[in-house]
Amino acid sequence: MKSKLTIALLAVLIYSCQMQSEELLLSPNPNNGNASSLSNFSNTTQGNSDEILIKFKSGVSESGKLTAIKAISGIIKEQILTQEMKDSGDEGFYVVKTNLKALEAINRAAGNSLIEVVELNETYTHQQTSTTPDDYFYGTGQLWGLNGSFGTNANVAWSKNNTGKSTVYVGVIDEGIMYNHPDLVNNIWSNPNEIVDGIDNDNNGYVDDIRGWDFANNDNSVYDGTSTNNIDAHGTHVSGTIGAMGNNSIGVVGMNWNVEIIPAKFLGTTGGSTSNAIKALDYLTNLKKSKGINIVASNNSWGGGSYSKLLLSAIQRADKAGILFVVAAGNSGINIDVTKSYPASYVVANVIAVSAIDVNGSLTSWSNYGSKTVALGAPGANIISTVPGPNGVGYAAYSGTSMATPHVTGAVALYAAKNYPNSTTQTISQIIKKAIINNTVSTSSLSGKTITGGRLNVGAPGFY
Repeated sequence: MKSKLTIALLAVLIYSCQMQSEELLLSPNPNNGNASSLSNFSNTTQGNSDEILIKFKSGVSESGKLTAIKAISGIIKEQILTQEMKDSGDEGFYVVKTNLKALEAINRAAGNSLIEVVELNETYTHQQTSTTPDDYFYGTGQLWGLNGSFGTNANVAWSKNNTGKSTVYVGVIDEGIMYNHPDLVNNIWSNPNEIVDGIDNDNNGYVDDIRGWDFANNDNSVYDGTSTNNIDAHGTHVSGTIGAMGNNSIGVVGMNWNVEIIPAKFLGTTGGSTSNAIKALDYLTNLKKSKGINIVASNNSWGGGSYSKLLLSAIQRADKAGILFVVAAGNSGINIDVTKSYPASYVVANVIAVSAIDVNGSLTSWSNYGSKTVALGAPGANIISTVPGPNGVGYAAYSGTSMATPHVTGAVALYAAKNYPNSTTQTISQIIKKAIINNTVSTSSLSGKTITGGRLNVGAPGFY
């Protein structure tokens, strides 16, 4: 398929997929449609375990809100009121920094009749277990997730002339993406309604969001890494599995040779918060609804949190817009039907949770599973894809349900490219989800472990 390339060797890095104790820095955001009439925002506090999210009941006065927050020794760090919330008549919620222990503050606030929802502003992490250096590419057979015995059969769809379409979009809610990587550069979205001039030209609440938005740092820089560190490597790796360019004689190839990837960065070096995940998801939903961008799915290779009503609401808003929410099952080796792990455990029509299998078709020892919660398995062990490297050229093998998830997101885009290249609705998104579910290949290691008991397969006629 491709000629051999000298691939940059990367140092072995071990990533923790457990909950982190610190949150990302959150700053009041004057440019995201979240401006508040309340005056006591804090610009200096760092997100940590003492941050909670409070949603007040409709119609509560400003003075009533401030009194309730004062009662838990809190100060308002940020008001979150995205355009999607405004459109649905939702009054948004607040990120509150409290001097109390978070659980104590939550218990106190729960008894306040003015408050509708109070919950922890949790930290999510990417669902990756490890990285190992590798310098092989598709032609060597090392991209087993695409054409191996237990791979996705993407090569079958390609051979039938479905390699994706640039009219199909997916959002990557993750770390940032190295958008100028030579295997990604032509498949990263460029906002046609925005120019770099310090003005919000497309009136979506984000100034100069040329290639998406960095919700972790509240700016338009969706790639913050260098060739000598691993910042934004995870998001870059995920993106390569979805849509590294094909037939360009270098590196790797993704599930789609042609696709538009929209970066929605919310994971930083210490993880990402619930509040920023919500903003990232609403950003994609708003792009689809207000700008008519054909976003068919978001890729969510992160998790580890508990139930959040506010995040659930954002997922439901995406569902109404016809955006599938493809999510990593997690890497704790547990049954998430029994021990919930969010967002994979949310039961919403647009959610597709994914377990990881290895090259032999075995459910990996570290992959979460659930016969009522997890839809299917996909390749997730030793997956080679794009990462930052010298002169932008880097490739590495990563493992985790993080790596399984973009195979499924890529499959969603591939099916849409063949059948619905120009627009998707809520009804169409369910047709695409059923195609993913109904065409799985029965796999013994997944029997009783996933809803389908099978693994991803895009070699079926509906995909070409």
